[in-house]
Amino acid sequence: MRLETYLLKNLRVRAAGVEVFPPGATFGPCPVKQYEFVWVIEGGGTVAYDERPHRTGPGTILLWRPGMSDRYDFGTERQSVLAFAVFDLELPARGWPSPAQWPFAQQMPPDDILRPLFRYVLAAAALPAEVRSELMWYSVGLMLRAFVLKKLSVSAEPHGELPVAVETTLRTICDLISREPAPPVTLPELARAAHVSPGHLCRLFRESLDLTPLECVTLTRLERASTLLARSNVPIQKVAELTGFSSAYYFSKAFRRVFGMSPRDFRKAPHRREIPTLNPTMRFIQNEKLLKIT
Repeated sequence: MRLETYLLKNLRVRAAGVEVFPPGATFGPCPVKQYEFVWVIEGGGTVAYDERPHRTGPGTILLWRPGMSDRYDFGTERQSVLAFAVFDLELPARGWPSPAQWPFAQQMPPDDILRPLFRYVLAAAALPAEVRSELMWYSVGLMLRAFVLKKLSVSAEPHGELPVAVETTLRTICDLISREPAPPVTLPELARAAHVSPGHLCRLFRESLDLTPLECVTLTRLERASTLLARSNVPIQKVAELTGFSSAYYFSKAFRRVFGMSPRDFRKAPHRREIPTLNPTMRFIQNEKLLKIT
């Protein structure tokens, strides 16, 4: 399964917090009207949606969807502590599976990405409104993508199992986009550098990163552009030129699709330096540097 959109523009987090239930407490059944992530931190018990029971325990994360009916029957031996994040969502016309196909309950592995993001959302709930809404929107969007794709783990060495051709291509992309100005990059050029055919390289990227090589190129251009916007006064037109976009219009359109805001608004955002990267090329290079240090 592949999700075409990197970020969900029409996602709004309504509330987030932590609830404590005494042993033996029950709740529901109640109709679910909004999307909601629920993380069982302590305790747990039986959760039923549409009268289908699921056993839960510490580390279980649930994803409720509008139209469901929920019921909680907590265990009798200890209290249950649950974190929640309630949000509205309008899915794009294509690129995402129907919510009816989404998983409902998943047990988190020890190295999962969802619980750290959930902690971030809970901490962001106490921030000023103008910062809180952006950070919570971004984090919950990442949580939703990871949950729906069932890509829950964060490997200590995320590039350790990448095919050699993919590793080579990621290094090539990083090298090309770091030039000033960044040159045009074509799929045949990347395939030649990796010593494979263009079709084979695309298949390897799909299997390894759920992206195409050229999508990684665009993300790397945008990654560099976001740094220039956040840490320099270079005009936006010049940022587009330096990062290899053919026009400021195309740059703005691509930037808005990935970051959810225009380059101008991003530059004004107080939290712009705190936005985590979605770019697998940069994650690969950063982790490679960290491994060399350690």
